[in-house]
Amino acid sequence: MVRVACAIVLVLGMTALMSAQNPASNKAFFSKSVDEVTLGAISGNGFGPVVTLFDVPAALKTSNGGAVSATLSMEAALWTYNLTNAIVNGGKASSSSRAAIKAWIEVDGQAMEPGMVVYADRLQATGLTVNLACTTSTAGETCTVTGNILLELFQRTKSAQAFTFFAGPLSPIIHSVQVKAQGLIECRANATVIPCPKSTLDGYTDAQTMAAIGKATLIVEEQQNWGSK
Repeated sequence: MVRVACAIVLVLGMTALMSAQNPASNKAFFSKSVDEVTLGAISGNGFGPVVTLFDVPAALKTSNGGAVSATLSMEAALWTYNLTNAIVNGGKASSSSRAAIKAWIEVDGQAMEPGMVVYADRLQATGLTVNLACTTSTAGETCTVTGNILLELFQRTKSAQAFTFFAGPLSPIIHSVQVKAQGLIECRANATVIPCPKSTLDGYTDAQTMAAIGKATLIVEEQQNWGSK
C-alpha cells in the first residue's frame, strides 16, 4: 500500500519591519510583519518545509550571564474539510483532516526554550454508517436497496496567539535571532492517507484543508537574574 500525505509550503509574502538601535547597545528590539502568507500545496509526509518569519543577523548584545526572552505573537488560520462516503450496508466509513502550525525561535542558530511550540492544531474526524433494510409481505419477492449517503464537514477558524521563549545564560556578544515555522495538513479515508479533497459548500469555495500565518510581531529583550524552576 502506498501512503501519500499532503503537507503545505508556507511561501511568505511578508516584509519584516524592525525598530532597533545599534545592536551593541540594544537591550530590546521589536519587529513586525503585516502582510499575508501565500500557501502552496505539495505532496509530502508530515510537516512541510521550514520557513523563516523573522531574520535579524545582529539583534542585541547581552552582558555577562545575561539571557534573552522573546515573545512571538501571530495570527493562525486553519481550514479543515473531509468527505465521508459510505456504501449501503457496507459497514462504517470514516475520514479525517488535520491542519497545524508550529513555531520556534533560534538565538545564534540554537533553539530557545522550550523549543517548538504548537500555535494551532485541529483534527477533524467523521464516521458514517448506512444500514438499510427492505421487507415485503409477498413470499419469495426480492427487494434491492441502492444508493449512498454522503457526509461533508468543513470548518474555518482564525485566532491570534502569543508565546514567550527564553535562552540563557549567554555569552556577552551580539546575537542573531531567527523565527521559524512549519505548517501541516493531512487527510485520511478509512485509515489511509490520501490527497486532501476540495469542494464548495454553501457558496464557500475554499472548502479544503489548509493552515496559514497572518500578521506577526516579535519582541526580544535581555534579562538579568535569569533562572528556571
